[in-house]
Parts: sequence; structure tokens; C-alpha cells
Amino acid sequence: MRYVDAGYAIALVVLALYALSLLARRRRLERAASRGLAAEAVSRGGASRVREGHDTVRGDDEPSRAPRR
Repeated sequence: MRYVDAGYAIALVVLALYALSLLARRRRLERAASRGLAAEAVSRGGASRVREGHDTVRGDDEPSRAPRR
């Protein structure tokens, strides 16, 4: 019976570590995306809407109204 319990414990630890790695990956991707949007706004020479975290929006102009170059 101890081996079965140990197997469940190992499986739960592996799943928890996988969940933590997914959270870390999501945060890295969100940071990279916000940096990319900010760099795009700087290259366009104007302010842009930049998403920060959980759908927080920062910026002046609407992307749909901004001129395309």
C-alpha cells in the first residue's frame, strides 16, 4: 500500500511542477508581448494601447484608428 501512496504523491508533485512551469511561461510570454507592443509604438512614433497583465490597457490612441505604415 505504501508504494501506491508514493506513486500518487509523485504524480501530484509532477503535476504541480508542470502547472508552475505553465504559469511561469505565461508570465514570460505576456512580458515579451507587452515589450513588443511598446517597441512597435515607439517605432511608429506615437502612443499605442499596451496590454499589461490581466487585460489592463494603457495608451492614448485606438489601434483601429491609428494610421498604418
